[in-house]
Amino acid sequence: MSRRLDDLSPRFRPLAVMLLARLVEAGIPILIIDTLRTPAEHAANLANGVSWTTKSKHLTGDAIDICPYAVFDMAGPAKLLWDAGHPVWAKIGAIGEALGLRWGGRWKQKDMGHFE
Repeated sequence: MSRRLDDLSPRFRPLAVMLLARLVEAGIPILIIDTLRTPAEHAANLANGVSWTTKSKHLTGDAIDICPYAVFDMAGPAKLLWDAGHPVWAKIGAIGEALGLRWGGRWKQKDMGHFE
């Protein structure tokens, strides 16, 4: 799996860069988890229950998965914040949606860090 912005499609890359810029402006540090996936990588995600669709936008470079760092270094090495109920996700989702992105946090099967 790639984390490279250059691996995103030319159509989606500017939107992803804008999302990341707006998150920086909002003081929300994040880590890019995933951009482009190969079919084999996606099949492994499906098998492991990490992905739920065979038509992932990651296969075409039209999606990005991100995760916020904890604001304070209180958790030691466990900085990634995956609690879907944490209020930072609502802020991240609102920023992405304001850019016209589709946010996985609105889906029945929540995917809080997914934007396409």
